[in-house]
Amino acid sequence: MLYKKIISIGSFLLFVMSTAVLQAQTATKLPEKLLTVFVKKDTSLISDILAPNFAIAGHTGEGAYFRLNQIVKNYPLKGIQIRSEKKTSKGTILQVEITDSKDKKTLDQALVDNNGKLIYFNLFDQIYGLKRETRPKLRAIIPFENKNGSIYLQVKINGYEKPLRLLFDTGADGMAVNQQLADAIGLKVTRENNASVVGGNTKIQVSDNNSILLDTLKLNGQGIAIFPEMGKEGDGIIGNTLVRQFITHIDYDKNLISLYDFGDFQYKDKGTTVPITMPAGVMILPGQLEIIQGKTYTGHFVFDTGASYDLICFRPFVRQNKLLVSGFKPEAQAATVSMGVSSPTFSGNSYQFAISPLPAVKGLPITLMGGSSANEQWKPGFDGSIGVRLLSRYNITINLADNEVHFSPNKLHTAPQDFVVKNYQFGWDNVGRLKALGIIGALENPEGLKAGTIIQRIDNYTEDQLKKKPMLIEEIRLKAKEQPIVITVADNKTITI
Repeated sequence: MLYKKIISIGSFLLFVMSTAVLQAQTATKLPEKLLTVFVKKDTSLISDILAPNFAIAGHTGEGAYFRLNQIVKNYPLKGIQIRSEKKTSKGTILQVEITDSKDKKTLDQALVDNNGKLIYFNLFDQIYGLKRETRPKLRAIIPFENKNGSIYLQVKINGYEKPLRLLFDTGADGMAVNQQLADAIGLKVTRENNASVVGGNTKIQVSDNNSILLDTLKLNGQGIAIFPEMGKEGDGIIGNTLVRQFITHIDYDKNLISLYDFGDFQYKDKGTTVPITMPAGVMILPGQLEIIQGKTYTGHFVFDTGASYDLICFRPFVRQNKLLVSGFKPEAQAATVSMGVSSPTFSGNSYQFAISPLPAVKGLPITLMGGSSANEQWKPGFDGSIGVRLLSRYNITINLADNEVHFSPNKLHTAPQDFVVKNYQFGWDNVGRLKALGIIGALENPEGLKAGTIIQRIDNYTEDQLKKKPMLIEEIRLKAKEQPIVITVADNKTITI
């Protein structure tokens, strides 16, 4: 027995030593490989030493490879040498000396994983505007308007006197306004581009090199997309503009966004860190959906603070997994329209959904996208979108430099999930008020229950009773299938739905 243990220990040590040697050899090859790539202008020569999570300025997959190709074609790298190594919890940081075509030498750093494969090279990130500081600082604290979890920021563009109310939308890769507002501000169109919208694609105009002011923070050189039309709420959107330049902390308890330099950042709140990818301009979170108990569907979902729902599954994911015939019981039918592309939708409750590795959320409301002639050929590249009604249950720190998002439960986390009664969706806000969030699949009645109305009582139960005993919500939902439900709002006014 002792002999076998000695052999096992010896084998383990040999394995550890072999792994360390392999890592050292791979890291040692890195300068030679990189230099060869820049000389031959061929990025395929480096594919074997790139980590699966290799990123450039937060972009991963196809997005990272596209940027790598552009850098290799245009950057004058002449020499690279490793000067020192430092092990960290995320991998080994290499201090490297870079020599350009003019023989100018600079010190930089790269991160390799436990197999010696490249995760990031700071030089590449800086070319695309992501800079890591040795001592990260807090750069700005910006107040926001919290509308049922949706974040609205006051923004000034190019010194335009009137502040604009822009939706902070991580489901969009940049800023956007409609044509009428662009004309009023005097935005100059510099190019055209294709934009992905829910269900399809559309062509838009773009204005480059604009300046924006958020509270005390000024950002120059900003691109702004110009859409023919946009949603009625707000003046436009501010997408991942902030996220690409700062570690972005969203505090729903205080309605503040704090912006920090990229660098060695320690999360202040206890919570869970979730890996993200960004293959095409928007951040993607891993998720696991159970429509009914016992059957799990794994997918990749857009991290979308610009969406007012909990979760939507896009048509390709719904079709591939046959979700509409998986035991799902829709409670409301409607349609989503984005830039003229209409798609039927079916809303109901799932058994549970988890942003991996966060704990699963039981009974999460979901929307499944049905098929139409406009969306059957749509290939979004991800499986759906996680909206702000789920996301706003956490205080969130987005760290694109490390391709991760840190989630920490906030005050809303202990409140029951959103729920639907007679096509009306209800839910609690971050200060503990029960509200009507909107109506699904029907036109709003001017004399009926309006979105944003604060609810005092549903049927026989007060808002406080419903919050403390969520089982009462299911009782009301079952009753609503057979008879009208009375809603009590401010001043004891009642509305029957």
